[in-house]
Amino acid sequence: MATLGSVKNSTHCFGCGKENEGGLQLDFEIRDDGKLETRFTPRPEHGGWEGVFHGGLMATLLDEAMMAYLYLTGTNAATASLEVRFRDPVHLGERLVVTAWEERRKGRIALMTAEARRNNEVVASGKSRCLVIERDEKGSATR
Repeated sequence: MATLGSVKNSTHCFGCGKENEGGLQLDFEIRDDGKLETRFTPRPEHGGWEGVFHGGLMATLLDEAMMAYLYLTGTNAATASLEVRFRDPVHLGERLVVTAWEERRKGRIALMTAEARRNNEVVASGKSRCLVIERDEKGSATR
């Protein structure tokens, strides 16, 4: 189980938990160019309209990638706002490559971007504002 400060990742996390059979079960890596990457193929339990990947789960996929980027680069944070742009439907069984990166910081706000691509075509993108959670010497969150 990965830990950062007093934040602990759960093996039942909907995004990356390997013990959550209905979850996304994502694996993340930081590429040489500094961006995070994950690959995902929606399964039948991730459907919305018949045969189509559920839009709310696409938003979750993008959010998970952005938060994983912060987590893996040493930042505790929480999503404060999320905006998703859907460009093309994704069908169940279609392989996606998702990338995420930090655009910049403004004080305690990390401005994030993520893209989901199918065959190199962007099918959805997201932007988020994440509140950086600072920790005191005892590991408690501060404002």
